[in-house]
Parts: sequence; C-alpha cells; structure tokens
Amino acid sequence: MPRVTLAHWHDGRAPGAELDVSDAELAELRRDGRVAGILDDPGTQPEPSSTPAPDDQSAAEPEAQAAEAEPEEPAPAGRKRR
Repeated sequence: MPRVTLAHWHDGRAPGAELDVSDAELAELRRDGRVAGILDDPGTQPEPSSTPAPDDQSAAEPEAQAAEAEPEEPAPAGRKRR
C-alpha cells in the first residue's frame, strides 16, 4: 500500500497529512492533483542497475539552447478597458 502526502484537503484530512491509500485511491488522487508526494510505493521502485545514470546537466543544456534560439512571439494585443 503506497503512503502519500496530501497537497489538498481529502476526506477530512488537511494538506500535508500522510496516509496509506490503495492503488485505486492513489490513481484517483493523482488524477485530481491532490498528491504532494509519494513516500512509500513498493510497486514503482526502480530496480538497481549496473549502468550509471546519465548526467542531468548535460541533458538539460541542449534543451535550454534550443529554447533560446527560437524567437519569442509578442503577446496578442487585446482590447483595453475604459
């Protein structure tokens, strides 16, 4: 059974409360955006691998450069209130 921290009120419990939920409840809470974090979920723990994880900084650099290369479009001008 996964243990989650709530992001919003749920079933009379305040945000930040930790509770055990079933897999079905977890799916519903995620769908509704009420989960702040999953503390213990035995079904989604990754298995240890012998290969090292890729460096996050090197993967983030090309995306940042690509975003800078695209020109920004001006915001659409709307009607002004009088």
